[in-house]
Amino acid sequence: MTNVFTRPLGRDGFQVPALTLGSWHTWDRTPFEETVNVIRAAVDAGASYFDVGVYRAMEPGQPDSPTDVIFGRAVQAAGVARDDYVLQVKSWVERSGSAEDIVAQFDQAVFRIGTDHAEIVVFGDLVGEHVPYEVIAEGAAALVASGRVRHWGVNNWSATEIRKIVAAAEKAGLVPPALAQLKYNVVRRSIAEGEPFRGVIADHGLKVQASDALEGGFLLGNPRRRPTGNDPGDIHGLVEEARPRLRALAGELGGTLAQLCLAYVLTNDDLCSIVVGARTTEQIGDDLGAFDLLERVGADRLRELLAPYWLDKGRVDPESSWSSVPDDDPVKYALILPDA
Repeated sequence: MTNVFTRPLGRDGFQVPALTLGSWHTWDRTPFEETVNVIRAAVDAGASYFDVGVYRAMEPGQPDSPTDVIFGRAVQAAGVARDDYVLQVKSWVERSGSAEDIVAQFDQAVFRIGTDHAEIVVFGDLVGEHVPYEVIAEGAAALVASGRVRHWGVNNWSATEIRKIVAAAEKAGLVPPALAQLKYNVVRRSIAEGEPFRGVIADHGLKVQASDALEGGFLLGNPRRRPTGNDPGDIHGLVEEARPRLRALAGELGGTLAQLCLAYVLTNDDLCSIVVGARTTEQIGDDLGAFDLLERVGADRLRELLAPYWLDKGRVDPESSWSSVPDDDPVKYALILPDA
């Protein structure tokens, strides 16, 4: 039976499920009834943690995606009470000019979802000239002081950027960020598992939240057309070559490729949770099977078997971050079309 365990987050004994359902262009592409079923299945298995944000449209000139609004209605239709799940809301700091603007953006986000608070707020990519660190810290402090947020984190920030926000937080009398959401998976380990991030984690008690854990479906060879993250280190060709071997290994261990990839990430003790974009009950069921695979094979054995698949090793600057890619760069939201 699937056992979604929890991991600690922050300094107050708070625990979060190790699997999170994310909303980036997920629920706005899914039949509503299926979204309800996926949410219900996740909660029933203990994965009652949701990462939600107000996202830009997939096509220029279109309204913002309604994925957050859909989530709010779907979680209600699934019969999940607000006290029975952890809500994580994104805040886009490049859209804000003051601490008051950050608070107002948060208020808009939770209003669209249909609540008035979130357990966690995550400040998104730093692109070009952004709001000063002191302003971000002041906004986070105001949200925590109001009781509408318990913890805060950052998304795709570099180690240097995190150290700067920690210093600003200390100045504002705010505890440091509890998590860093990073592009991290079985073939992308250089940032989350390397220096200088290891030092940041050790110094500040930071936890890693893995995004793109299946490389937007590319790891599985899924043929689809949707915006996905860029390809730091230009490793997608290596992934294509490694995929058959990974799939065969998964079969030998009695699991699927998705389960093997997710189970590897779960072996990291610095991880708090993995964000997945499951759109069907079959997908969420497959993702949940990663916990069974981990329990059956063991973390040490999985890390040993998958050691050769660190494909971005030596190809990515471990200090860099996804946010260092300009928002208008054509590869930041590349259309990935796998052959498999």
